[in-house]
Amino acid sequence: MTSQISARLARLRRGYSLLLRLLWACSPAWTVAGVVTSLLQAVAAIGVMIGSGRLLQSLVDGDLDRLWLTVTLVSLLVQPVATAAIDVVGSVEQGRATPLLLERVATLASRPHGIEHLEDADVRQSIDAAIEEINQQYFLGVQSTWQVLGYRLWGLAALGVLAAWSWWVALLALAGTSLLNLTWSAYSQQIFEDIFRDRTRRRSTWYRNLLVDHESAKEIRLFGLTDFGLARMTATWREAMVVIWEGRRLKRRPIWFALVLMFAAYAVALSALAHDAWVGAISTAVLLSSAQALVQLEGLGMLGDNQTMVNRQMALLLDLDDLDARLPASTPASDGVGHGAAAVSLRGVRFTYPGRTEPTFDGLDLDIAPGSSVAVVGANGAGKSTLIKLLCGLHRPESGTVLVDGGDPGVDDRLRRRVAVIFQEFVRYQLPLRDNVALALLADRLDGSRGPDVEAAAARALHDAVGDPVLRRVGSWDRVLSAEYDGGTDLSGGQWQRVALARALAAVDAGAGVLVLDEPTAALDVRAEAELFDSFLEVTRGMTTILVSHRLSSVRHAERIVVLDHGRIVEDGTHEELVAHGGRYARMFALQAERFAMAGAGASEEAAS
Repeated sequence: MTSQISARLARLRRGYSLLLRLLWACSPAWTVAGVVTSLLQAVAAIGVMIGSGRLLQSLVDGDLDRLWLTVTLVSLLVQPVATAAIDVVGSVEQGRATPLLLERVATLASRPHGIEHLEDADVRQSIDAAIEEINQQYFLGVQSTWQVLGYRLWGLAALGVLAAWSWWVALLALAGTSLLNLTWSAYSQQIFEDIFRDRTRRRSTWYRNLLVDHESAKEIRLFGLTDFGLARMTATWREAMVVIWEGRRLKRRPIWFALVLMFAAYAVALSALAHDAWVGAISTAVLLSSAQALVQLEGLGMLGDNQTMVNRQMALLLDLDDLDARLPASTPASDGVGHGAAAVSLRGVRFTYPGRTEPTFDGLDLDIAPGSSVAVVGANGAGKSTLIKLLCGLHRPESGTVLVDGGDPGVDDRLRRRVAVIFQEFVRYQLPLRDNVALALLADRLDGSRGPDVEAAAARALHDAVGDPVLRRVGSWDRVLSAEYDGGTDLSGGQWQRVALARALAAVDAGAGVLVLDEPTAALDVRAEAELFDSFLEVTRGMTTILVSHRLSSVRHAERIVVLDHGRIVEDGTHEELVAHGGRYARMFALQAERFAMAGAGASEEAAS
């Protein structure tokens, strides 16, 4: 038990250190002002305790002491003013802390270029719990910190007044109060850390989101799943909390021990004070001042909701600090950004997803010459999308090399930006049309570098993506592509496809040397997808392009087609060569052509009837 308490206290000290850094980051000036104001409040507390005692003594003696009357009245006036000032400091710094904490979470989540950490359950839990905690409106950890500091200094002032009467009583009362405070703080902080790290409540959160999210609202109601969802949400929440509640019960034992010791210490202190007053060993002034000091010493003990909020704040900071230590450091980018078509090379690549035993790739080799167009095909689960993730540096291979322009995109930010991708689930940014198209250029400007005119580049990219009708439909480059905003508008699926394609083309102006379509047209019919791929190949002629699709008729115009199967390339050639070869690609192509022909015949018969 002793080692556990020591570990908790060490973590508590680190939490206070992190909290101090946060306050300083909010505002050095306001932090200094808060400390000065808290000290002034403590001095005023001393003035009230000693002044009121001396004032009462003078009244007992029959001679009003005007000096101590003035000290008491001024101290009584300063106390509420200082308390209000501390609240102002806390309010200001709370407003600054919230965006700082959100920025820290976003920075940690974005620091490693890849996405492995976002697929790690523990990391995901820490990120989600931190965002939920920060966004809660009643979360006032920074403001409560200043209130707690004021009470602590107030308690120290009371300790000094008590020590003026009896040093050993002061130490005894301090020991009892501090022990209870430390054990409670360590317990409270551990509670919130357990909550932050608990993964079992994620299922309950999923059920809750299922009930309240607009995307699932229609299906939940049509299938009559509301009561089912509520029942599951409650059951999974209780199941998760039982474990936490049991852990809390065991961790409360040191608190009960400290509470008994504090009760004994205060009983001895009050007995000593009563004894000295009874035998006339102390004056009325000392009796009143010391009695007040014993009561005010609670400022060094447990402080209820304010201290709970501070412990929540420290638990959050500790969890973020632990997450910072777990995540790999960001890698600096090489100087200069390449332009023009890039070469791609994969050598002996082996990759296995976490939680799986069978590798997706095992010894994959692939070379793509600069300026060529290559289609990657294969059955579902063959690794087509995984190949693109490796190429972008979103995942790192277990062994082998993935090179773009002769460098590793997994460790070099410059090379990552040489690959522009439209994924199957591309993002529909709730931004103006200009930003939706020219995001790569806007990001390129953050480092102060100069480049092509953004609107001109956006217009050129949208035109090449056959998206001029989209601009006419939207009416302005500045109109937000979301109906959730005043004056905003949404687009159809096909129009969003054009915007996404234009976004990839605009990335060329920002230095991209490889353009990839990773099945972004899966929701389109065969003809629409074929038209988009043909358009893409036409406007990207001379660039290194990679097309990924499960529809072989859409990619047959690529200069080269590679077939993936069981983690390796089993066929490689032009459409005509692979069909003539009569292998896997030819069989897949024939099967799809037959199915489409049957679907077309069925549609014709239906129309004729």
